[in-house]
Amino acid sequence: MRAVLKLIALIVSLPFILFAISFAISNREAVVFKLWPFESEIGMPLVLAVFAILLAGFGIGAIASFIGSGRIRSRARSAESRVRELEIDLARERRKSEQAVEKAREEGAVAALEKSSTAPAIAAE
Repeated sequence: MRAVLKLIALIVSLPFILFAISFAISNREAVVFKLWPFESEIGMPLVLAVFAILLAGFGIGAIASFIGSGRIRSRARSAESRVRELEIDLARERRKSEQAVEKAREEGAVAALEKSSTAPAIAAE
């Protein structure tokens, strides 16, 4: 199954990789970037600028999704701690139940011994 998934991932990602390589080879000219309030200029190949912008967008999206999923992670952590508490309570109750059963068995055995010792013996004729 994993081999099939890897093959599908390769088939899907291969066109994107080929497009990125073709774009990088075709756009090697230098471009100049200016930012309005500043007087400085930055010159770099177009492909580097595009990949830097894509990388920055990916980073911003990753940070936004991490922050947005904070409430879900918090609820998951609290649910896990609640499950641990309930498992501990369940184990404690099982131990109590087993001890009560053992105590009842012991008392039942003692009661059976007491009954047999107090019962009159039947004389054999």
